[in-house]
Amino acid sequence: LIATKMAALSLSTSALGLAHGVAPPRGSPSISMMAKATGKDTLIALAEEQQIPMGFWDPLKLADKDFWSEGNDATVGWLRHAEIK
Repeated sequence: LIATKMAALSLSTSALGLAHGVAPPRGSPSISMMAKATGKDTLIALAEEQQIPMGFWDPLKLADKDFWSEGNDATVGWLRHAEIK
């Protein structure tokens, strides 16, 4: 009985196109492009583009830090990822 249910579930997910994962939408930035756009310069440009009244504001100077000796870009990327969660 369990094997029958598993087979039915497998068939239904493959019919929906979920068996092999989900592909990113066309025109979305690649992972390598997103990884490159993580530095402090990108944050400053983003603040200017969004016309934030105070401009780029980093009172703790976290954009200048180097967590875990991975480089500044990795630190900014980690902080942005943590902010989204």
